[in-house]
Amino acid sequence: MSRRWARKVERCCCTFATYIPLFFVYSLTTWAVWVDVTIGSAPSKATWLGTGSSTLAVLLYGLLNWSYTTAVFTNPGSTTNDNGYSTLPTEAPPPATSFTVKANGEIRFCKKCQARKPDRAHHCSTCRRCVLKMDHHCPWLATCIGLKNHKAFLLFLIYTTLFCFYSFFVSGSWVYVEVINNTTYVETLMPINYVILSVMAGIIGIVVGAFTGWHIMLASRGQTTIECLEKTRYLSPLKKQMQNQFVAQHNGEGVPLPAYGQQLLDIHANALPGITRPEEGEEFRGHPGASRPVHQSYEEMERDRAKKRYEEYLDEQDSEKLPNAFDLGAKRNLLHLFGPKPLFWFVPVCNTTGDGWSWEPSPKWIAARENLAREREEQRA
Repeated sequence: MSRRWARKVERCCCTFATYIPLFFVYSLTTWAVWVDVTIGSAPSKATWLGTGSSTLAVLLYGLLNWSYTTAVFTNPGSTTNDNGYSTLPTEAPPPATSFTVKANGEIRFCKKCQARKPDRAHHCSTCRRCVLKMDHHCPWLATCIGLKNHKAFLLFLIYTTLFCFYSFFVSGSWVYVEVINNTTYVETLMPINYVILSVMAGIIGIVVGAFTGWHIMLASRGQTTIECLEKTRYLSPLKKQMQNQFVAQHNGEGVPLPAYGQQLLDIHANALPGITRPEEGEEFRGHPGASRPVHQSYEEMERDRAKKRYEEYLDEQDSEKLPNAFDLGAKRNLLHLFGPKPLFWFVPVCNTTGDGWSWEPSPKWIAARENLAREREEQRA
């Protein structure tokens, strides 16, 4: 009984702690806009400060918090909402394109969510679910950034950067005109809020601005944060075939090689995080008959080392030649994120295209894969 209550108290404390950043963001931005409006309402020698500057500050504040609220309270999209399984995938998979598989060639399946994991989906241990097109888990939003709230998150970063630099310009102009060029406040009480805002807005604007630029670059490249930081390695279409041939040559056996089309179907030509290594919610199971003997001879150990070096060589070569499989060009990547209608580009309305289950491969990636397949065929011949 005491353990159950302890768990409840722990969950309540954790839930409360997750919403502290939300309170901080709402409070800090509200204080900042109040200072901006106060500066615009007070008489000043800076002629451009006034009703217009206060109105623009309120507009940026509204867009910032609208985007933030939308990003926080919008479901990023989960695999258990649609096209999910309630049991293990013992039957044929539902119709959906897939370019990625697990390391053993099977369909990506999350044992924790009991659902199939499409391309670009990952399991979040904090949210305890698989998220479609997961970018990352953001503690400042207390949720994951995924397919359906990625646009709102990016707009929040953009408007936060603009609001910070605008607040810095407003408060900094007042400090420069009223304090540095005027001795009125030398012996009297200075509005400390104005000075604090100019310092904080400048620092936060630089930090968040750099973060915003990085995310805009990722969006234009059709990448998520996970895909960028994981240093994804793609598997060559003929890698498994060459591995079998390599082992057969060293064992002195004639192993029949599978058909090219069947092999492409088996390994789906490429790999993303969760394929070359076990991902959370997935279990790696080796192929039958691949278990090692307890005692190995020196020749067998040397053969295994040579095989490992050869596999690493193939991975490195293939990674350098295969581009991002989901990069459709900067224009199409941004249109996918912000939607096809320009009217809704600057407001946090979820009009991102796609369902998170099917993805169109990049033409450059397809061409590179075909060239790589031909090169591997020539090497094998």
